Amino acid sequence: MTVLIRGNYARRSGVCRLRVPGEPKQKTLTPKSYNIEDLRCNAFTTQGKAFDMVRYEDFMRETHGFAAPHRHNYYMLFLATSGSGRQLIDFKSFAIRPGMMFFMYPGMIHAWESDEHLRGYLIFFTADFFAQRYHYNSLLSFPFFNNNSKRPFVPLDAGALGSQTKLMELMLSEYEAGGERSESVLRSLLNVVLIQASREYDQQHCFDTEEKKRMTLLKDFEQLVEGHYQQKRLVREYAQLLLISPNYLNVVVKEITGRSAGEMIRERIMLEAKRELTHNGRTVAEISHDLNFKDPSYFCRFFKKYEGLSPDNFRKQFVTRT
Repeated sequence: MTVLIRGNYARRSGVCRLRVPGEPKQKTLTPKSYNIEDLRCNAFTTQGKAFDMVRYEDFMRETHGFAAPHRHNYYMLFLATSGSGRQLIDFKSFAIRPGMMFFMYPGMIHAWESDEHLRGYLIFFTADFFAQRYHYNSLLSFPFFNNNSKRPFVPLDAGALGSQTKLMELMLSEYEAGGERSESVLRSLLNVVLIQASREYDQQHCFDTEEKKRMTLLKDFEQLVEGHYQQKRLVREYAQLLLISPNYLNVVVKEITGRSAGEMIRERIMLEAKRELTHNGRTVAEISHDLNFKDPSYFCRFFKKYEGLSPDNFRKQFVTRT
């Protein structure tokens, strides 16, 4: 049975705060890594099946440290209803405005920078929580939950914002009440939130029938890259898995993204390298080994070729900026 981590931050002021098990509160040079159980002080199952929801203003009031760069192992949705600010998502800065809905998935580097008037809703959930009713791969079907999405957000018009706000309030009420079969209700409402957001996202990226076929191929390619980028580096290896020619794969990917298939593979490798360099202080040699480079010197040359900085200098620059 799933344990839902309950509680309202406003009502529990001074009791539940963001904690890092076994660590004193101190300034760190690299982003901390958080599990969803670190969000609240309540009990949590070891299976990692969890859901949490809170108003943004309540959450930030009680978890000031969460504004710093960090990494987490769960999915997160943020709907901004008023106020403004910025947030860093995988080394890119995005403006926050009313009506914007942001989507983050496990592994992303994230940080908040908002004004005191920012208001909205935060939803946290694990893949296991969602998969108890829906297939694991169904999360990957949403366009904003993949590593090659250049827009981890969707701007909502007044009508869509009103609809999502009503859903958020319904979810929050259900969550805090904790009635019979509340988990099932929350899981279903979460799916509705994601589907509605996906519709808005797709409407802003309209495609005809032929374009949809190419988009499906691109999505299949993205999912393969996500699962194999550490072992497979060549376009032809992915083309074989997709039962198409390398040239056709390159043509389709280039038409849609403006980048070649090879560039997308390299970008995924570079993204993971950056995450590891700024995450937990691991050595360049360790990261090189995990990413399946033949030796650290080759990894350093690869990284500098595409980033313009050595791995060590990139790490130092990120620490200086944050």
